[in-house]
Parts: sequence; structure tokens; C-alpha cells
Amino acid sequence: MTVTARDTTGASGTAGFTWTVTSGTGGCTARQLLGNPGFETGTAAPWAVSAGVLNNSTSEPAHSGSWDAWLDGYGTTHADTLAQPVTVPAGCTTYQASFWLHTDTSETTTSTAFDTLKVQVLNSSGTVLATLATFSNLSHATGYQQHAYNLSAYAGQAITLKFTGTEDSSLQTSFVIDDTAVSVS
Repeated sequence: MTVTARDTTGASGTAGFTWTVTSGTGGCTARQLLGNPGFETGTAAPWAVSAGVLNNSTSEPAHSGSWDAWLDGYGTTHADTLAQPVTVPAGCTTYQASFWLHTDTSETTTSTAFDTLKVQVLNSSGTVLATLATFSNLSHATGYQQHAYNLSAYAGQAITLKFTGTEDSSLQTSFVIDDTAVSVS
């Protein structure tokens, strides 16, 4: 391509250059991959959840918005699950799962994990590939805490992010999850 510039006195100059357009090799578009990450639709989809997990009660308020996922809190032998399949693209630099968790409990022990919340990655067949974290009644805290985990080992795979809360026969522990994300960039 040649460009010619002229001023009002008639002076001019030209310059030549070329454009090179190359095809991309896939690359990565920064984005968040989970659907309904803050549960604000008030319905489960595309999450698979146990009955009674979606919550908009002020008893366990959301981190943001109006809705959250409240696992357990019954004080009886009980298990709740929250899971969503996601395809993790290849070609990105950063792969991160994150969520905000509030844990409160009536348990009084400072040494025994009676009630637990497991955060796991499953393959498309439902086999556990990794347990990213295990929280318990010992993890209780005032307010929400953010947690984040590296998912780069699953680039290019279809996985399921799954939360499983399990309570023993007495004294409640509530695991309240909000503002989830699987982010790539």
C-alpha cells in the first residue's frame, strides 16, 4: 500500500508499507464459563442441586444479590450437592475456579470435623479427578470468605465442578455458597 500526503502549498511525500494478516491459532477469549453463577435466576438451571439448596432467606443471606446455595444446616444426618458441568477451553493462560463461602455451625468442638463440604472436579463419567478443598464445621467464620483454585490441569476437558455437603446426626453446620466462577483468560 502506498500513502501520499500533500499540504496546501503543493508539497507532498509518499510512503509504502504492507499489511500482513495471519490466521489465529485459537487463542483465548477471557470469560467466565459457569451459568447462573450467583443463583440470581431463582432456579437451579444449569446447576444440578439437591432439593431446598437454592435460598433467598435472610437467615443465610447472599454474598451479593438475593440468592445463594445453602447446603446442609439441618442438624440431622443429611447430604446436599451442587454441581455444574463445564467445558474448559484449551489455549488459555489462566484457569481458575472461585466462589464465596460462609460456614456457620452449632458444633462446639475445636478438633473434630463432624460436618464437611467437599469441592471436587469430576470427569464426564462422574469420576472424581481431584478434591480441590474440604471445609468443615472447624472452618466456620463470620461472613463470607473467597476461595480460588487453579484448573489448568483440566484445559481442553469437559468437567463438572461439584460441591458436596455432608452433615452428621446432630448440631447443624451450614455451608452457604455464592458468586461462583470458572474463569479463563
